[in-house]
Amino acid sequence: MGRLLLLVLAAAGMSGCLPSNVVAPEARRVRTPLEDLRFEPAEAADLPGFWASESIDGPMAAVLLRVFYLFGPDGTFTGAALLDEDPPRFVVLSGTWSFDSGMLRLDDAEPARLERAGDRLRLSGADGSVILVDEGHP
Repeated sequence: MGRLLLLVLAAAGMSGCLPSNVVAPEARRVRTPLEDLRFEPAEAADLPGFWASESIDGPMAAVLLRVFYLFGPDGTFTGAALLDEDPPRFVVLSGTWSFDSGMLRLDDAEPARLERAGDRLRLSGADGSVILVDEGHP
């Protein structure tokens, strides 16, 4: 009886009763651990695309859970910040960006140092730093 049950279970497993899982191409990438990244100064051409936060450090980590940005090649941006409130909520951002001498400025905000390591950007300023990962171009 035990062998029959084992045989039935094995046959059920081979018959496709279990769903197949397909991993999206962008999720198949092997990402370098944050501590192994070697950031270098970025250029304005590195910025256009869709970016999502992977790490937030410093004082801003106390209020931000995640940030998302879509930077256009025309100097515009839109984004959303997920605030650590009860309950958490999104704040939508949009405006213009400019880049000069390694510094990124969003609208009239204080500039942040922009650095790149592979598919990641790091923005650093007085309130901390955020590491963004490239999510592609929509």
